[in-house]
Amino acid sequence: MAVTPAGAEVSNAVATSWKKIWKKNLKPLADKRYYTKAQSDAKYQPKGSYEPAGSGYTKAETYSKAEADAKYAAAGSGYSKAESDGRYARSTSLVRGSYMILNVATAANQFDGTDISFGTTFASAPEVHIIPVGGVPPAGCSGSVTAPDASPGHLCVFASLSSNAGTVFSCKASTSSCFGTASDPWGATLFTTSNAAGSMQAFGTWAARPTAVVATAPGRVSPGSGSTGSDEPLGTGATR
Repeated sequence: MAVTPAGAEVSNAVATSWKKIWKKNLKPLADKRYYTKAQSDAKYQPKGSYEPAGSGYTKAETYSKAEADAKYAAAGSGYSKAESDGRYARSTSLVRGSYMILNVATAANQFDGTDISFGTTFASAPEVHIIPVGGVPPAGCSGSVTAPDASPGHLCVFASLSSNAGTVFSCKASTSSCFGTASDPWGATLFTTSNAAGSMQAFGTWAARPTAVVATAPGRVSPGSGSTGSDEPLGTGATR
């Protein structure tokens, strides 16, 4: 026998599955405006304090309006990014590197050199300054061989070692201009000559700063500001 919700007894043959009726017919009609306890516990925080003690300011720790007005700048008193970009020139980055010229000369006045690359194209070729070992940096250059620096529009070459080597010159490769202080907007070639037969060495560092940058140049990239690296010598050990 089976018992109906009203308490009547009926035979199993005619018994009704009230659980099935509730699940399929009545439960879908239940009021959807309310959550069950399990749903509420999962969706909302328990009632009470929602911040750890001490995580907010007390009334005594906050500023009054007059104090805040005196302490902070008024809205609109600073420049926006667009206003700053239109008002000030973009700063240019310092480019640094090192050079090394090595050769075993068989006689005096034999050439050897190395390239330096700025890693980008300057708006114009910088003015070149060659500072000998222990020399005083001229106008446009500052720092030292261990921390070379240059003003905008200048390339400063600081010699750290010169052994059996003459004066270091710079070349402008695009026009084959040498025996002076010339460069291209993207780099220069440094060279020297041997004083006599034997090992010839010329080491140093350099710094360059553009007045403006045009574009990234292809090829090797010299280290950025604050670092020191060496460019590969042109045919170390060769005679020119």
